[in-house]
Amino acid sequence: MTDRPAPAAIARFLRRRLERGVPYGLSATLAFVAVALLLWGFVEVVDAVSEGDDLARLDARAHEVVFNALGADPQLGVAVTWFGNNLTLITFVVVATLALVAAKRYWSAFRVAFASGGGGLVVLGLKGLFHRARPVDQVIPAEGYSFPSGHAFASTVFYGMLVYLVWRLTEKAWARALAAVVGPLLIISVGLSRVYLNVHFLTDVVAGWLSGAAWLVASLLIVDLVETRFRGGNGRRAQPGDAGPQRHPARTASRTA
Repeated sequence: MTDRPAPAAIARFLRRRLERGVPYGLSATLAFVAVALLLWGFVEVVDAVSEGDDLARLDARAHEVVFNALGADPQLGVAVTWFGNNLTLITFVVVATLALVAAKRYWSAFRVAFASGGGGLVVLGLKGLFHRARPVDQVIPAEGYSFPSGHAFASTVFYGMLVYLVWRLTEKAWARALAAVVGPLLIISVGLSRVYLNVHFLTDVVAGWLSGAAWLVASLLIVDLVETRFRGGNGRRAQPGDAGPQRHPARTASRTA
């Protein structure tokens, strides 16, 4: 006869998953839920593409609608899509990582490098798995498989990470507000630019946003768990050196005087 967990132990386990400020607590639970929902959305897009339902039928009109809305001059689309190009994002990742290392924000630097580097492997794997051809009559030439959009995926990971870090590392309201506006705007604009240039279907871009967001949250969760294990925290987690905003010494002294 096998022992069954007592109801009190189950209740204690569930309370632990909803407790703030502890390893594997509320933040980890919310991250798991977010990843699950984003992956569910990604699977729904895959089903829509394979079955040709209403969402997939938007692919036939999306380029025409976006192209007519923005005009026939492709320079704007090329300029916007530059923010999601491989070379651009690799440069941004290296600069951001080195800047965080210089500021002694080592775990934050690792988050940027791990999310973007690992994300590159994830999106390559997804493209190889689905083997979807790109649209014909492209405004600019593009090679490789189409689903999901690598630009949408990578920009979601990198610019989403920057938004997260700004909110994590500073308490300045203007910086947080700026990040909350500019980050999503860049992510959406880069994705739509791929539809405008007719190098991706709309469903490619939506799948890139969803899978990129899922990987971003998953990578944050993974690094957070690794950091917790590295620091040996089994109880209430102490704030690491780069976990939160740096406070000005004079302000700290005045508060403790």
